[in-house]
Amino acid sequence: MKVLVKGPYSVYSGYGQDGFGMIRALSKWGCDVYPQPTNLDVPIPRDLLPLFAKSLEPPFDLTINHWSPDQLGIRPEARELTRCAVAWTMWEFAPCPPGPPVEVADRRTGARHLEKPKNSGLIPHCPGRGSLRRRLSLFDLVLGYDEVTMDSLGPYIPQTRAGKKEPVAQGILQGGYESADWEVSRDRDWHNGDFTYLMHGALNARKQAWTTIQAFVELKHEKGEAFEASRLALHSTLPGLFPELNEIYRSQKITVYIEAWDHQTVQAFYNAGHVLLSPSRGEGKNLPALEFLTTGGTVAVTDWGGHRNWLNEAYAYPLAYRLTPTWPDRPDAAHDAIVSVEEVKRVMWHTFTHRGEARRKGELGARTIPAMCDWSVVTESLFRRIRDLVPYNGSLIYDMAMRCRKDPDEEAHRALSAVGSGGM
Repeated sequence: MKVLVKGPYSVYSGYGQDGFGMIRALSKWGCDVYPQPTNLDVPIPRDLLPLFAKSLEPPFDLTINHWSPDQLGIRPEARELTRCAVAWTMWEFAPCPPGPPVEVADRRTGARHLEKPKNSGLIPHCPGRGSLRRRLSLFDLVLGYDEVTMDSLGPYIPQTRAGKKEPVAQGILQGGYESADWEVSRDRDWHNGDFTYLMHGALNARKQAWTTIQAFVELKHEKGEAFEASRLALHSTLPGLFPELNEIYRSQKITVYIEAWDHQTVQAFYNAGHVLLSPSRGEGKNLPALEFLTTGGTVAVTDWGGHRNWLNEAYAYPLAYRLTPTWPDRPDAAHDAIVSVEEVKRVMWHTFTHRGEARRKGELGARTIPAMCDWSVVTESLFRRIRDLVPYNGSLIYDMAMRCRKDPDEEAHRALSAVGSGGM
């Protein structure tokens, strides 16, 4: 079964990491995978290098365009050379809730006027909205990572495919992660020493790192010695924070890292923490949260967006939010979630004073999240979505996928046989 996966490939971005993870999972499944990079960053994982050396030789059985809404598209010529075309995307902003007209300012003149709320979370900041409906009409299926994504895309998904009578199918499927890359920490001490809160990733404005810092500092002042045995560590791959914070907040035990880390360093960073905080304004999935849960820590995340696909109070702490305009001068357009400083303080203090509860949640999360969110699970769900949602060719693609699927036990047996015969 030949599968073409078009999109970005990079260890430094969410879409890029998902691109690598997706083609690895499809290859392990048994598919003949062809990546078509829209952009490609080094390093390329060593095990995936042979895939990027392959020539793109149509026709293909399945084409997946995995990227942001403004980049989704397939040329008519390419559409003719694939049995099934899937657009797979995420978007962290919701449409404006229904309501009466609101006062907005014209961005060019500054004049204010009443305007009916836009039924799209893509307005005003997603380029190419005008051509999105036409571009999506060439796909058989549009998949969004969560309900927020699909609510925003809804007005742009055409009722009929180009040249066909049936509609463009749509559904929800969140991207996966590679659980085998992360080990459960054997050294995490929940009751002695400092209780450490973490933030990790591209800590831009959407991640609300300053909300976390403010909450932590306020607790340090309000609780005094009772909160002394606490620490906050933030690692960012973007310069939204700055190293000078280490001098400013040294007495409060706040540490900021702004640098690229290898896998071993990230694992050690996770192992040193107890609760990963993510009061984010929106997420398609939140890869660091899934990784951290796999190591046996627990997380406190916004109870909104992509988090809701896996979030459960049994192993995590939902953060309450308020849906607000993404841009204050555009209350008619995109909205996202705001978590208050007080809400972050509440969860911080609760976990600090209920360490046994937090530990039990982490232990359950380490068992639950891999079985729910690993790329192997998501890959099977992808083929089921295609089967259930795409008329005609959907069942064909599913049957082909089931026929080419590798037996993990058989693969393990072959590997052991190769080692025994000196073949590896």
